[in-house]
Amino acid sequence: MKVGDLVTLSSYCLLRSDMFRWRDKIWKQKKPLVGLVLKIEEAPYIRSWTSKNERVQYHVQWVQSGPASRFGQSFHNTDQYFLRNDLKFVKKGDFE
Repeated sequence: MKVGDLVTLSSYCLLRSDMFRWRDKIWKQKKPLVGLVLKIEEAPYIRSWTSKNERVQYHVQWVQSGPASRFGQSFHNTDQYFLRNDLKFVKKGDFE
C-alpha cells in the first residue's frame, strides 16, 4: 500500500468493538466508505515484541464522513491512524 491508494475498512477492523457504529453503517445500511491514503509513517514507539502490522501507521482522509482512527474516534493527534490490517484496497466497481 502506498500514498494515493483508495482504501476502505476491512472486516478485521469492522469486527473491533470500537467500530460498532461504522459496522452498522457499512454492513446493514450499505453506505459506501472510501478513503485516500495521505501519509504512511513508522510507529513512534517500536519494541522487540511489536508486530510487523503495528510498525507502520497509515493516515487516511475519507471521502465521506469516516472514523477518525482505528479506535472509532480520536482524542489526540497521536492516535489518528490505521494499521495495514485495518484497510483494504477499493476494487473497481465495488461502489456505485
